[in-house]
Amino acid sequence: MKNTPCFMFTLFVCAVAHGQAPEPWALPDPMVLMESSNALCADQVKSTLVVGALREQGRSKAEVLALLPQSPKGMELRVVSAMRENVEDAFDFPEISVDSQFSYRSEACFRETLGGLRAPRLAALRSQVDKCQALHGAGKSQALFKCIEAVVRSAEPQR
Repeated sequence: MKNTPCFMFTLFVCAVAHGQAPEPWALPDPMVLMESSNALCADQVKSTLVVGALREQGRSKAEVLALLPQSPKGMELRVVSAMRENVEDAFDFPEISVDSQFSYRSEACFRETLGGLRAPRLAALRSQVDKCQALHGAGKSQALFKCIEAVVRSAEPQR
């Protein structure tokens, strides 16, 4: 709040110096926000597919974890953390399909980037995701995605 007078003075000087009123602030375009979220989440979501493929090839959890960057910094930190979670989920819950894990990670990241709310880990939502798979099958489908999306959206944020 100490900088508010300074900001207001600067805004006034800019308006007077240019001889015109400043343009009103506008909210960002929702489509731009969604595209940005998709770009931020792409690596997290794609890693579920890579981890699933490596597991199917017979790789161990330790081998796959060893492939992750060891000392991520800045923006990489959350991406690598999510990738590590994906590895743990894929090996700890092999009965949850890759498509279900993909759906979970997609919605969890979307919620985190657009809503600022950290979704609970897959382990906490496992029984509900199992029910989605029982109802809609474990394979890729819009119904499965929507069911898991609803599970993630209804969950209390992680603290």
